[in-house]
Amino acid sequence: MTFPLQYNQVLKRKADFELGPIDLTLQDGLAYALAGANGSGKTTLMKLTMNLLKPDSGYVELYGQRIAGNEDEIKTRIAFVPDPMEGCEMFTLHQLVQMLSPWYPNWNSQRFDQCREQFKLPVHKRYSMLSQGNKKKVALTLALSTGSPILLLDEPTNGLDMPSRSYLKHMLAEDAETMGRTVLFSTHSPEDVKEFADAVLLMREGRCKGPYDKDELLVSWSRIWLAEGSAASGVLNLPGVVECSGEESPIVQLISRDRDATLAELGARNIAIMKDQPLQLKEILEYMHKLDA
Repeated sequence: MTFPLQYNQVLKRKADFELGPIDLTLQDGLAYALAGANGSGKTTLMKLTMNLLKPDSGYVELYGQRIAGNEDEIKTRIAFVPDPMEGCEMFTLHQLVQMLSPWYPNWNSQRFDQCREQFKLPVHKRYSMLSQGNKKKVALTLALSTGSPILLLDEPTNGLDMPSRSYLKHMLAEDAETMGRTVLFSTHSPEDVKEFADAVLLMREGRCKGPYDKDELLVSWSRIWLAEGSAASGVLNLPGVVECSGEESPIVQLISRDRDATLAELGARNIAIMKDQPLQLKEILEYMHKLDA
């Protein structure tokens, strides 16, 4: 069985930074968020995927093929939206289409027209003269129109207004359904992860953890308040508990990354709870980064 993207012990060293080694497999039809702070290695990983940077060791496979020796063929199956899109300053959208479309055998002119109209993009205005938001819309329009089954999107929502974000979300969901398109996008925004991702990859100082199913994270992480007067002794060692606060107050609060296991153990110990509620995704990602520190 082949997969859209596989990273096999991929390692890249720079002067003051090391990425990897990374072992990772991406599935068809899912959107993966590379979530991490600036400088965590997100863009470096994307450039390695496109062979714009060469790994010091390890290799990347697209549908079971290594890029080395098969670059022209393989790159018709992947589209990359960098941030920013450099080298296009002198060209209009019309000229960019004329240059790019012959490289992609599945170029979708109908999709291009649809995106251009939705984003209200001028076709004969130089890229350098466009607003930041329209530059991003040009890059997304081109990528969405390639017909490539893999999209790499570097900070795809930078500069987008709310209607454009909604439209992008709709297009990516439609492509996942109709063509099994796989999306890998970098972001430092929890809101982007919440809106666009099926799975989360945590990037921190060149290391990559995951993927984690986003919906499972939202179900499993919980804030639990123990009933007033409940004994707090030993609760930090309960299954799933990562934080305990308020030990000196009447009501103790727990943070659990495994709600069911924590509640089951509390029940087994006859420790009553007052209530529990899911954590927001932003909080979950913050705790996951903290635990990985």
